[in-house]
Amino acid sequence: MTKKAFPVITKRVILFIGVAGFVLCSLVIAASYWAFNRQFREQYDASIREIAATARASLNPDDFAKYRANPVPDKAHKEVLKLLQRLVDQFDLNVIYVSEVEAPDYRHIFYFYDPVGKRTNWKPYPLGYEEDYYEEGYNKTTRRVYEEGAELVRHTIKSRSGSHITAQVPVYNSKGKIVALLGAQKNVQEFVDARKDFVRNVIVLALIFGAIFVTAFAVYFNFRFIKPILQITNETNRFANTNENPNDSLLDIKNKDELESLAISVYKMENVVCNNITALTRMTIETAEALASAIDAKDAYTHGHSTRVAEYAREIARRLGKTETACRNIYLAALLHDVGKIGIPNEIINKRGKLTPEEYDSVKQHSVIGAQILSNITQIPHIADGAYYHHERYDGKGYPVGLAGKKIPEIGRIIAVADAYDAMTSNRSYRSQLPQDVARKEIGQGIGLQFDPDFARIMLKMIDEDKDFKMREQLDSL
Repeated sequence: MTKKAFPVITKRVILFIGVAGFVLCSLVIAASYWAFNRQFREQYDASIREIAATARASLNPDDFAKYRANPVPDKAHKEVLKLLQRLVDQFDLNVIYVSEVEAPDYRHIFYFYDPVGKRTNWKPYPLGYEEDYYEEGYNKTTRRVYEEGAELVRHTIKSRSGSHITAQVPVYNSKGKIVALLGAQKNVQEFVDARKDFVRNVIVLALIFGAIFVTAFAVYFNFRFIKPILQITNETNRFANTNENPNDSLLDIKNKDELESLAISVYKMENVVCNNITALTRMTIETAEALASAIDAKDAYTHGHSTRVAEYAREIARRLGKTETACRNIYLAALLHDVGKIGIPNEIINKRGKLTPEEYDSVKQHSVIGAQILSNITQIPHIADGAYYHHERYDGKGYPVGLAGKKIPEIGRIIAVADAYDAMTSNRSYRSQLPQDVARKEIGQGIGLQFDPDFARIMLKMIDEDKDFKMREQLDSL
């Protein structure tokens, strides 16, 4: 089974979790950003309300008309101005002021204006100083206080010195009428910088924890689900392609969930299928052996020939490294390679003397007849090829087609060397069984001429290993 650290499905899960993590991180960042801003606004608004409450307690709005008629600071004005100066220092403001605003252009008439904050170099305005201020956003907030009765408005501006927030609250006279507004401006560049650092830290932490989470989840998901699924998939594919015995590794899946149940079910199913295949294969082989025995019985001198050729061919296939199923198919093809002899007259098959050219041509037809008989068998690959091509020669001088080299189907080249060896080591109507060394010499001389060199060399090795010359027709059993 090919091992993959992260198969396709795991990569897709990682991608999905990554996207979901990105969305989640974005929501966390947005929520954090919103919460950070909200907390600052609440703290700032609380400060403004405290400032307004303190200032309103000291202000006497009924005096504003007097100040406007005679803009000369008196003792009460100076006391209020000192109070406002203390508020500037206490709350680290840029400026604090009290002004009357005239519609429609919202000209400011300042009763108190003190920019003594540490962040500005502005000079205080004298009592009664008038100024036209045409900043659109600022005028909108002022209009909300005067026309809509807003209790607290904020306006953010950006300048070379950074970001600033100006807050305004209404000032009422003894009759409850708005006669002025109290404004306070604070530099919030530190807040802006802190917010940037906060967002940056949140992003970094979100990416780090997101990467750790995605990696941990991917590893867990791969080990917990993907690995067992791949193991089951690979095993079913292997079994479907080879029909070989079930792999006990399926029983190693101990997930204690549906995957474990699935693995056990697949293992049981493979066992049932394998047993059925074994029974069917056994029946197929027994049927083929019975047919091969009937074929050999037609020729008094080929007793057991088909079985021996099949065994030799299967051993060659095994030494080539072929699967158990492939070896079995080659065995069956070799077992029935001479089935076409059914169509050859007995008098020719059992003739003791040399065959005439016409008789020899008739015998050669058994390859064609055999292929026709076996052509309807579709469940055993190349079984008809074994009958049709087993008399072809590697040098192209064989029959029935005269193919040469690798153009001859592999099954034909394997059976050819096995068939030739057994023919030499068996009694025939025209000669007796040849000694093992003579048969070996013939096989060696036929390399590259009659036989495929690779298969012939395997046959030679099998002969050399057969010290007791068991690979032959056993005469004492006749």
